[in-house]
Amino acid sequence: MQKSPQFDYSLKETNPHLDGWKVTRDKLTNTYDLVEQMQYLYVQVVKARDLPGKDVTSSSDPYVEVKLGNYKGTTRHFEKKSNPEWNQVFSFYRDRIQASVLEV
Repeated sequence: MQKSPQFDYSLKETNPHLDGWKVTRDKLTNTYDLVEQMQYLYVQVVKARDLPGKDVTSSSDPYVEVKLGNYKGTTRHFEKKSNPEWNQVFSFYRDRIQASVLEV
């Protein structure tokens, strides 16, 4: 009868290079080479909780604006809702982004 190989599944400490550029085998690599580069910035607006009332009836009519440079997205508008759920996703094309600040 053959003995099955023993595998060591214990926790091991590693020390990978994760800070910026590194030259390996005549190739310049970057930490971000470990993940697929995205062509879009995705922003998901999920929900809000316990919004204060803004009119005489103490209700709010919420919506969200997402701005990045010259580009703006607006969620659906809810009437008289203090706990709205949008679950909307906005995408901004990477090569057209002109700002480094996202306004919500």
